[in-house]
Amino acid sequence: MIEQIISIGIAATLLYFAYFYRNAYRREKKLRKILFRKNLINAEEIGRVIREKEKQFQDIYDTANSIIIRWSPDFRIHSVNPYAEEFFQMAKDKAEGKDLVLDLFRVPFEKSNEIKSLLWNIFHRPEQNIRQEFDVYIGLDDKRTVTWSNRILKNEFGYPYEVLSIGIDITNRKIAEENLMKSYERILDLYNNAPCGYHSLDKDNILVSINDTELDWLGYTREEIVGNFRINDLLTHSSFEKFQQIIHSFPQETLTGVELEFVRKDKSTFFVSLNSIPTYDKNGNFVISKSTVFDITDRKIAEDKLNDYSQKIQLQNKRLQKAVEAAIKANQSKSVFFSKITHELRTPLHAVIGFSQILEKDPNLPDHLKGYVNSLYENGVHLLGMINDILDLSKIEAGKMTETREKFSLVQLWDTLFSMFSYRFAEKQIHFELLQPETIENKFYEADLQKIRQILVNLLGNSLKFTNQGFVNLEIQIKQGLEPNIDLVCFTVKDSGIGIPKDQLHSIFEAFQQTEQGSSYQEGTGLGLSISHQLVDFLGGTIQVDSELNQGSTFVFELPLLQLMEIPNDLILKSKIGPTNSKEVWHITNADEKEKEYVRNFLNSEDNQFKNEILQLIKIQNFGQLLQLLGKITSEAKGKTILLEKVKNKRYKFLIDLVQSSSL
Repeated sequence: MIEQIISIGIAATLLYFAYFYRNAYRREKKLRKILFRKNLINAEEIGRVIREKEKQFQDIYDTANSIIIRWSPDFRIHSVNPYAEEFFQMAKDKAEGKDLVLDLFRVPFEKSNEIKSLLWNIFHRPEQNIRQEFDVYIGLDDKRTVTWSNRILKNEFGYPYEVLSIGIDITNRKIAEENLMKSYERILDLYNNAPCGYHSLDKDNILVSINDTELDWLGYTREEIVGNFRINDLLTHSSFEKFQQIIHSFPQETLTGVELEFVRKDKSTFFVSLNSIPTYDKNGNFVISKSTVFDITDRKIAEDKLNDYSQKIQLQNKRLQKAVEAAIKANQSKSVFFSKITHELRTPLHAVIGFSQILEKDPNLPDHLKGYVNSLYENGVHLLGMINDILDLSKIEAGKMTETREKFSLVQLWDTLFSMFSYRFAEKQIHFELLQPETIENKFYEADLQKIRQILVNLLGNSLKFTNQGFVNLEIQIKQGLEPNIDLVCFTVKDSGIGIPKDQLHSIFEAFQQTEQGSSYQEGTGLGLSISHQLVDFLGGTIQVDSELNQGSTFVFELPLLQLMEIPNDLILKSKIGPTNSKEVWHITNADEKEKEYVRNFLNSEDNQFKNEILQLIKIQNFGQLLQLLGKITSEAKGKTILLEKVKNKRYKFLIDLVQSSSL
């Protein structure tokens, strides 16, 4: 009986475990099916993401504005992107399998091992992105400097099987950097060897910089002074007391013409005239002062002797006293001139302006730098104009101005002025017009055309600057002179600008003077009207002004001009009057936009399969290849004709604007 019960229990137990494991197996099987389905879905999703990433990579690879090359450790080329094909002028199928250094970079054989050694070094460095810079060649003589970013791709065993190299052409940047460095060296040389001293003080009056000229005067080395000396260490006791009395107004007011006595290292003294201006950080906090120092020891000695002599003969020599005062005033004008600018500044400034123009036209210049380059160019041109004004004034005051006579017509003069100013007035929507144009027809003279043009450019430039709406008119009237062959030609420039207060009219023709309204524009040196006045005097004429505040200004000057009796045929041909009103050219300012629209329509047409190639060739300025490509296109569209004309004439601005505006 017991054995049967035990048997039944064992059997029941076995049935229980069999049932339990059977259900567990079914649940596990069901779970495996669910997991398999999820893994299958995940695998499909991963595959889709991988395909999308590969497509994105391929799009970047095909459209990148950089050189992209894939090559093996034995320097064999796997592939190149379209930009690299255009840059090296070698098709992809011809490049694949070729030697990277000899066939694509075209490095001379004697230099190839050096480049290969440089490239081979990347396999021994731990970085992921290894940067290098070396020269490659396009054709026989076109050497380009390229900066490379190299990434090594390795297999599952850690062995490199491919290198991805991305290159950027920095040739123009390198040239610009070299020239900027040369300009900097020239400016530094000018700073150190200037005929006057320069130094800077921090807020604690400690010297933080000083030029070689001032160091030679003082007898110290730069290491002895910079960071160690305060200004009081260089002044006599009486001069330091004087300096303390005037320093309380600094930096709120600049210091000009402060006469101090400096002490040399050997304890001897000399007198200086000091001009100082403050500089501030972006928060408006005072940082350092910049001072210009002139050695006036000889002048002080001369003045002392002159004062002693003047006291003895004061009653008998009033005329000499006036001459002394005139000499002092002339010397002060000379000091102002040399404190503002020197003749040698123009050479490096021309370089700065030239290279800023090159950079501005560079299609590869990043957008965020374009504003800086444009600001560099505009400020360079502005500064050059100031320098030229000051040099013109110094030439006039020195009595070195000469008259250069040439044959010209009043029509020629007007056409030159119209071409210079019409578009500038049109941009400001100001009406610029020549009144009574029939007056100037068939009027030929022999005179100093350059100086007459300079006077009118100064007056029209002022009208352009200080007129924000309304009009600017030029009227030329001709009267009979005192002699039969002399005409008295009257030029009148009238505008609707900001005007000049009556109480300031008397001073506008003085050097370095500007009205309160003019000063608020923060442009110019205040020399334009002074130079114009002196040029009119030099040419034997008169000038006058009439103006009311906010009502505009009228400048009138008259010049006696010699009539031309025999008129050359070529001068007659050049003297056919053109546009006389800026409204006649307003529509021309929009002409480029209309032409761009035709070109865009041509590029976007369904028949044009070369749009991207055309834009890319414009970007790299390969106009020869672009002309060949356009010649292959059979379309007779107006846009193609316009584009051909712009490319042949190398209209850089039109082409660059077209590319920049073509998010086509």
